[in-house]
Amino acid sequence: MSFLNSCIEFAGEAWNRYIHHPWIEGLFAGTLQKTQFEYWLVQDLPYIGENVSEVAFPKVPPHNPWVELQKEYGQRASQSRVELKMLEHYDKFSLTRWAARPRREAFVNFFVRSFYEGSFGDICCSIYPCYSFHDTFGVRYKNEQPSNLSKLQTEWIQQWQDPFYKKLQEATKEGINEYGAASTEHEKYKMLWLFLRGTQHQIATFDAAWKLSDPWPGEGQETGVLAGRPN
Repeated sequence: MSFLNSCIEFAGEAWNRYIHHPWIEGLFAGTLQKTQFEYWLVQDLPYIGENVSEVAFPKVPPHNPWVELQKEYGQRASQSRVELKMLEHYDKFSLTRWAARPRREAFVNFFVRSFYEGSFGDICCSIYPCYSFHDTFGVRYKNEQPSNLSKLQTEWIQQWQDPFYKKLQEATKEGINEYGAASTEHEKYKMLWLFLRGTQHQIATFDAAWKLSDPWPGEGQETGVLAGRPN
């Protein structure tokens, strides 16, 4: 068994909850509300604007293409990702870290800590659920070919079919398996937990979008995905 498979087995029901989340199932069924779809995309904007991956560059082995892929990913995140089309409806405040709701903020902070403190294997485990969108959305779309999605929904899913995202997923998978095979039992245990926590944080961002609610403590009445912003 590969170490990635061990991680998925360790995550157990959390992994199934992620890949079959009601938000994802609703998207493919064509029943996801526009507000639920846009909630997730708008909350993805402050995340994709982060540059935390650069911290990991010195930790990446020279034979793994992860660094060059990350540099390209940063360019795509700031220039061509479909999420950026949300700026037609939301202003540039959406791109700042202050626009993140609590669950998105927690996910970003989880990445920051994992990237600063961990080995490359730790980093790959923490981020793999996020980097598996090629399978979660791209491959599933190819297999199911849903026809009742909106134009924006179709464009968002189809971007994950780009071979670039498969390469990024494979480089991350390689890091998990390589470091998992060479690690001590203590290090393997930490990697397993990072994979589980990354999965749980990913679930939390979909939960917030599904429920259209993720209030900051003390902000008063929640009025939308960018509630609580200053006037």
